[in-house]
Amino acid sequence: MIDSPARKDAASDARRAWIVGGVLLIAATVFEVIFWPVAWQIPGYAFVGSLLYAASLLFFAFGIRGSGSVTARRPLGTGALTFLAAWAIVGDVLWSVVPDDLDRGLQLVIGTAGPLLEGAVALVAVVQIARAGAVPRPWNWAPTWALAAIATPWVLQLLLAAALPAPPQDLIMMLVTMDSLVRVGSAVFLGVLAIVLAKLSSRSRTVAIYPVHD
Repeated sequence: MIDSPARKDAASDARRAWIVGGVLLIAATVFEVIFWPVAWQIPGYAFVGSLLYAASLLFFAFGIRGSGSVTARRPLGTGALTFLAAWAIVGDVLWSVVPDDLDRGLQLVIGTAGPLLEGAVALVAVVQIARAGAVPRPWNWAPTWALAAIATPWVLQLLLAAALPAPPQDLIMMLVTMDSLVRVGSAVFLGVLAIVLAKLSSRSRTVAIYPVHD
């Protein structure tokens, strides 16, 4: 069976969406890890990584010209990814206007509520990606694996703070370092995976994993 030109174009758009999304996700991580220490004095530097990250999520959510959505453009999953993209920017804006002399208790509430909200929406997103069928098995569960890995050090920090009035600084630093490494590793893993899956699909005649219609 010969694929129609429109179907070939849709498959090509889908592959580009995954490649661009993957590259942007890796670029956001590279900026945060490598360029942040030397770019922090540049006005607006804090938003560069967030903008790249938000853009990657939007490419994964909507694809290009309707093709390549990892959620198959289902409203719940697509909406969750869109919220996460917006929150990446809004969260930075909110923290930029929080005064340095704000009560520490209020800072703790804000610092805990934000990640909880983001984590809850991310959970919805990864479950919808897994169920949508747009990503080939078993890689449709890769975002869920990444979310679980990212959540583990953060939850351990909360449990440690709740269990010990004065947690050992060495243990805290170990968990903070673990948190950073897991976040970087997860983002790079997902970015590379998206690019690899897009490349692999170009060698196959099937384009079913890139639905054009809901």
